[in-house]
Amino acid sequence: MSIKNAAVSSVLALMFLSLLVIYTISAPSSLITFLSVLIMLVGLIMAQSSSWRDIGILAAVAVIVSMVAIALVASARLGSVGTLIALLLWGLVLFSMFTSARRSIVPLPRDRAILIRNTFTGQVHLADGPIAAPNLPFMEQVIAIIPLYTLSVDVNVEKVNTKRMNVDLIDVQARYKVKESHRALTGIPNLSQAQKEVAKDLGKDIPDARRDVIFWEQLLNRQMRMDIDDIVRDVIYDNVFAQNPIEVQGRRADLTEIIHDQLKRRIDSWGGELIAINIDRIEVNAEIRKAIMKSAARIDDTELKEIEAQRDATRIRYVLGAEVELEAERVRAIITALRDSGVEITPDLVVKAITATSDWQMERDFSLLIQQAPLPPAPPAPAPKPAEKK
Repeated sequence: MSIKNAAVSSVLALMFLSLLVIYTISAPSSLITFLSVLIMLVGLIMAQSSSWRDIGILAAVAVIVSMVAIALVASARLGSVGTLIALLLWGLVLFSMFTSARRSIVPLPRDRAILIRNTFTGQVHLADGPIAAPNLPFMEQVIAIIPLYTLSVDVNVEKVNTKRMNVDLIDVQARYKVKESHRALTGIPNLSQAQKEVAKDLGKDIPDARRDVIFWEQLLNRQMRMDIDDIVRDVIYDNVFAQNPIEVQGRRADLTEIIHDQLKRRIDSWGGELIAINIDRIEVNAEIRKAIMKSAARIDDTELKEIEAQRDATRIRYVLGAEVELEAERVRAIITALRDSGVEITPDLVVKAITATSDWQMERDFSLLIQQAPLPPAPPAPAPKPAEKK
């Protein structure tokens, strides 16, 4: 039974016995019966609360009711002086009981979890409330005192691989706390080895070290460093937007967000809760930075030359297309002019016209293309007809 349940049971028992005495000694009255039932009902309702403040109020009411019961008993037999003496004695008895209970209970700090194991059943339970009863000898044993306050850790992740070259150093700072003490007790990977190493550093045996909060601070920080190192390396290497150290520096916020999500899921497996994580510093070797910048400059220059070549090809295509179209119009105009002049169009004549315009183009004398085509030679005069005979 927890100390809280024991306190509630004791207060309700005192209240019930006091009301029973009042009801027995007093003359039969519906009012007294109603008030007794009402007080007991309110006490039972308040006893359901898990607040120590409500339990304290209930205890004060029980003490007052017990004083009334003692006064009624003493006044019927001892008179007013005897009643006063009886109340003083009863007050001393209650004070002695409270003092004895206070010495026997153990105050529990709010910033750490105390885990107790039953040596017969092997079950582990968490000490409940701001106070607790002392452990039962040979039956209960404190096995761990785990911090619940915020812990912080700084991790230097060195030689981090990217898809292209390495990052020399990534300085990560994280703040976290334990939210599930039972999982922290048993959920840390390679628990036996980890506890052995930390206990050895403290110079203690593992059972004694687990009852020291410093042991758990170092053990939890050790596991946190390992998780951060592992996740940072995975995220930096396997992402789609930061492929080299320069891009890692530029996308620090995006990488921090991914690391936060993955680390939050990782430490939840051993009862941790991530409060905040931040990448304080990223170091890149100067030679690596220079090589990346040169490579980027070469890529930019190549892309620029490709764009210029495409632009020149497009311009040449348009210019030659216009020249070819103009040349076709010129040949068509020459042939039309020859046909209109009555000159017989022969393949040789067409070839000569095309060759002439091609020579103009090869000589880059495009001014000839806009000149009027030369007139064809005049046809020979027809032979005179012989005179008709009369």
